Amino acid sequence: MQTGILLCSSKHRSISLRSIGNLHNHLQGRRSSSPRHQSTCLRPLSYGEVPTDDIKALVQKYAHQPQTPISLRTLMRTGRGELLNKTYKDNYLSCNKTSATEKVLMQVAGFLRRELPIRLAHRIQDLDKVPLMRDMPSVKEVKQTYISSLFDLLDTPVIDTPEKELEFSHVLRGLYSKHSGVLMQMAKGAFELRAELQKGTIKQRFLNPNYYGRRMSHHQYDPNASAEFDQMRETHEFLNRFYMSRIGIRIFAGQYLALREPPVDGWVGLIYDKVSPETIVRQAAEDATVICNRKYGDAPDVEVSGRLDLTFPYLPDHLHYILLELIKNSMRATMDWHGPDCLDYPPVKVIIADGKENEDVVIKVSDEGGGIPRSNIHKIWSYLFTTADPTTQERMIAYSSNDHSTESPLAGLGYGLPISRSYARYFGGDLDIMSMEGYGTDAFFHLSRLGDSREAIPL
Repeated sequence: MQTGILLCSSKHRSISLRSIGNLHNHLQGRRSSSPRHQSTCLRPLSYGEVPTDDIKALVQKYAHQPQTPISLRTLMRTGRGELLNKTYKDNYLSCNKTSATEKVLMQVAGFLRRELPIRLAHRIQDLDKVPLMRDMPSVKEVKQTYISSLFDLLDTPVIDTPEKELEFSHVLRGLYSKHSGVLMQMAKGAFELRAELQKGTIKQRFLNPNYYGRRMSHHQYDPNASAEFDQMRETHEFLNRFYMSRIGIRIFAGQYLALREPPVDGWVGLIYDKVSPETIVRQAAEDATVICNRKYGDAPDVEVSGRLDLTFPYLPDHLHYILLELIKNSMRATMDWHGPDCLDYPPVKVIIADGKENEDVVIKVSDEGGGIPRSNIHKIWSYLFTTADPTTQERMIAYSSNDHSTESPLAGLGYGLPISRSYARYFGGDLDIMSMEGYGTDAFFHLSRLGDSREAIPL
């Protein structure tokens, strides 16, 4: 079976003839002058008709270009039009009520048209190189999605008019929707690899699977020794890069598309300038309670204390996702540890800490759910480790194509905590876990409230 850059996919079998005609122009750094509408009149070519070496060269061309990191503050300033010396407020008080908005959208769209192909190319190369996972059916589909999206973006014209910006927005909206299930698709790929390892189809070069990530020397090599799935360092590092990069791509595209919607007071695209951690905690607690009640028929209370009046600019969806994951985990641990006959479950406690001199906002989620064995602490950050039984895993991967949902089971494919930490780290925060086995666990979620930290971009 072919394992190079070009792999066939039932969902993405063709690209426009204009894309292929311009392939060499892209490699030469030039664009064709052909009108975009001509592509609709030309015969589509299957991927099998495209020279694999040309596709690889195109991907390498963009993957060799540096990615451009941005900060939360830059996202806000750009969205407000401040980098164009004109704000939304100025725009709506002026006689020409569309010029500033058009300039903002063209500025952001132009940046995305240059930046997104670079980021997609980095991930295509990574998907093509990662051992074992690249051969999983779901991962192959993800790679085809990225290749197809790269061509779609390169097929868009330079954005120098509002009409071309509108055309670009239609393309990007379609790609944003097409990529919405990638997180779940990659989790399916991990599930497929786990199944292959459990069946013994794939053997790894480890003699001591209990020692995390240590490769044996040549004289110790045993071709029949299998590695524990959650202890494959190279795969972990790949998934960290992939998911961190995906967060950035989704934020860029989502921010731009949100800016195209009618302005809402206090919002700049996806960013709200007065996010209340207390409000998000209570929303996440309600969602976690629904999930916990569905599984156990009961749920611990959630107590919130600390700086309840605190607000700061942030992405509410990211904050909600992280807090939902932490509270959900604490509820599950509490229910499992105390058992179904407990008459009074200890509450999950959430403390919001902040001070004038603090560089971070810190949110602590504490439970009395029995803690985590010290030998398992490193595993909780693995995208490949899960405590869920195989039936639950199968139900999870079959259940939804969306990234996040309150309908998901309490334990699924094992990526909740590591994805949450990636979200926290993306703009300069972090997520730490401290556990006392036999008692409970404390999770510390740090957020950089200044918004000056640039995104953590993987190479």
